Amino acid sequence: MKSSISRARAAVATAVTTGLCLAGTTVLATPSQAATGTCDTAYPVANITKGQSVTGLTVDSGVTPSPFTGTVLGVITDGVEPGVDLVMAQLSSPAIDDAGIWAGMSGSPVYAEDGSLIGAVSYTLAWGQTPIAGITPWEDMDKYAGQLPQTVRVPTESAHLIARSSSLTSTQAEEGFRELAAPVVAAGVSQRTVDGARTRPYLSKSVSAAGHTATESSPLDMIAGGNMVATMSTGDITIGGLGTITSVCNDRLVGFGHPMNFLGQTTYGLAGADTLYVQKDPLGSSFKVANVGTLLGTIDQDRMTGVSGPLGTVPASMPITSTVAYQGDSRTGETDVQFRDAAAEAAYYELATNHQALLDSYGPGGEQQTWTITGDVAGEPFTLTGGNVYADKYSIADGASYDVPDLLYLLTRLKSVTVDSVDVHSDVNDNTSRLKIDGVQQRRAGSWVNVTRRHPALVRAGRTAKLRLVFTNGKTRRFQIAVPAKARGLDGEIDVSGGYPYPFERGGLGSFAKIENAVHNLVRNDQAQIQFLAFGKRHVVRVRTTTAPAGKVLTGSRYLPVVVR
Repeated sequence: MKSSISRARAAVATAVTTGLCLAGTTVLATPSQAATGTCDTAYPVANITKGQSVTGLTVDSGVTPSPFTGTVLGVITDGVEPGVDLVMAQLSSPAIDDAGIWAGMSGSPVYAEDGSLIGAVSYTLAWGQTPIAGITPWEDMDKYAGQLPQTVRVPTESAHLIARSSSLTSTQAEEGFRELAAPVVAAGVSQRTVDGARTRPYLSKSVSAAGHTATESSPLDMIAGGNMVATMSTGDITIGGLGTITSVCNDRLVGFGHPMNFLGQTTYGLAGADTLYVQKDPLGSSFKVANVGTLLGTIDQDRMTGVSGPLGTVPASMPITSTVAYQGDSRTGETDVQFRDAAAEAAYYELATNHQALLDSYGPGGEQQTWTITGDVAGEPFTLTGGNVYADKYSIADGASYDVPDLLYLLTRLKSVTVDSVDVHSDVNDNTSRLKIDGVQQRRAGSWVNVTRRHPALVRAGRTAKLRLVFTNGKTRRFQIAVPAKARGLDGEIDVSGGYPYPFERGGLGSFAKIENAVHNLVRNDQAQIQFLAFGKRHVVRVRTTTAPAGKVLTGSRYLPVVVR
C-alpha cells in the first residue's frame, strides 16, 4: 500500500529554498554541461553596465532548462555588503511574464553575451510578484565569500529606476530585495499530517507537502539551470530544499545563490527533481511545484552565497523503519536520513505517515509499540530498546508517533553519539478505552481497606506495605512499598498517577548516560507511578515504584496520607 500523500497539495511546497534574480535580453549563452561541466568563467561585476542584455536558464516544467532574457537595470555598489555588489535586472520569459520570479528559481544562472557567468538569481523584491530580481555575483559565489543579508537595501535612485521598469512604486521598491523564504518540502507527507502535528522543537511548521517522482533522476539532467534538491532524508519521507543549479565543474555542482541552513561544511543528499508547474500566488511570490528524484551525489558546503557538492558518491544514510500491523494486514516503510539533525522530524513523519498509509484514516485507536535504536557513543556501540502502549480518541497515527522522535532528538543533539538505525513495530487495534484510577486500598489483617484522607495508610518502618489500585471498572492492580527504617515516626503521603506521557520530553537528559537511564527506567502509559514520601524536620524520605503493565493506558491520580509507625 502506498504512503499517504496529500492529493490537493502534493508537491505544493517543493517550492523551497529560494532567492531570486534579474536578467535582460540577448543571445542565449551555452550552459555548463552535465557531469564534468564547463567550469564557468566569472563575468566581472565591474564591467556590467545599465541596459546590458543578459540571458539565463531555469526550469519551469519537467527537467530541461528553458531560456529567459533580461536587461540589467544597474548595480548597487556594496549593495549586499562591503565588497559584494548586487546586480539588478528585469527578466522575461513566458513563465516569468506570467508568474514573476518564483521560489525554487534560486540559483538560476545569468550569462553575459560572451557566455561568461554573471551570477545566480537569488533575491527578489520584497513586494509581491515581479520580474525584478537581484543577482548574486558568480565572483562571490565561486569563492563563497562574505555573509549576505536576507534583505538588501535599495537606494532611492535605484528605486526610481525599478519603478520606471515595473508596476511597483518607488516606495515599494525601496523596501528592498529579499532572499525568498525557504520552506522545507516533505515529500510523502500529507498536509493534514503537517498541520496536525503537535509542537516539537524538531518539527518545522514551514514544512509543506510534496510528491515523489516515479522515475530515476539522471546525472544528465544535472546541468546549469536544472533542478537540484538538497535532501535531509529520502525514502518514504523525503525532506529537502529545492533550487536551481548555477554551474557545474568537474562533477561538482553549485546552486541556490543563498544557503540552505547556513551550516558551512555539512552533509546533505543531492537529488534531481521533475518540475510540474509554477504556481502563481496573488498574495506573495509564485513557487515551483515538483516531484523529488533519487540521490545522485552529496552536498558538502552550505554557505551564505550558495550550496555545493559533488555528483557520484551519495552520503551514508541512517535507516528508520516502521512496521504497522492492523487486522491481519501490515506495511513496512523506510526513510533514510542523510542529515542527522533531521532524524527526529523524519522519524515522526515516517511513523505517522506509515500508520495513515495502512489504516487509510486519521482516526482513533489503540496501539502496542516496541522499538530498537542502535548506534555508538564515543566509538562504543549501544542498543536501546523499549516500547509503550497508546490509546488516542482522535488519531492513533499522531498519538503514537512522538516517543521515538523525542528520543532521537535527544540523541542527535549529543556530538559524541551516532545513531546507526531505528526500527519501530506497531500493533494497532480499535480499542481506545483506558483504566482510570478510582482509589487505593491497603491490605490489613487479611482484608482490603480503603485509604482516604480521613483514613490514612498505616505502615511500619523497615517493613513492606501491601496496597492496590482500584479502577473505576472494579479491577485492581497490586503494588508494594518497602518503607525505609529511617521513616519511623514520620508523617507522609502516597502519590499515585497513571502513566507517564512523553517520557523523553522532560528536562535533565543532557548526557547519554542520563538518556540511557531514562530508557531503562521508562514508565509505560499502562503503568502507575507510585511515590512514597515521609517528611522529617531536616530530610525527606522518598521511595518510588511502579505497577506491572496493565495492557491499557492508565489515567487519574490520588494523593493520600500515610502514618509511619
